Amino acid sequence: MSVVSEILENKGGMVLSVDVNESVLDAINLMAQVNIGAVLVQHNDTISGIFTERDYLQKIALKSLSSKDTRVGDVMTTPVVSADPNDSVQQCMETMTTCRCRHLPVVKDGNLLGIVSIGDLVKKMLDEKEIEVEQLSHYITGTY
Repeated sequence: MSVVSEILENKGGMVLSVDVNESVLDAINLMAQVNIGAVLVQHNDTISGIFTERDYLQKIALKSLSSKDTRVGDVMTTPVVSADPNDSVQQCMETMTTCRCRHLPVVKDGNLLGIVSIGDLVKKMLDEKEIEVEQLSHYITGTY
């Protein structure tokens, strides 16, 4: 079974973040520029929270707050649920289901290694199933 460190090897470990004092507008502009659904929120190089599209909808848009005048630190999600690089894809899917989140920072010994999304996990699972089906097909037809 695959572990999340394998996903990060292919995806890379770049994680975008904003400072707790930046505006929500700055955060959503960054998210839109690179087409991502979440950014980590940091203060003094420490992860303070995560800001997601869901946070924007529920805490800004539905409450008619100003994106320009609201600090991202005031509406971020805390605490941040994270994964270990040795966690299996299945474990991460279970964590996401339990916490109702779509992004997991991957942390080892307090160091941020990257972030995985539910899309990353689903893609990895589909790739594995495709290989399994191909192998079974070869076995059944005797073309292995």
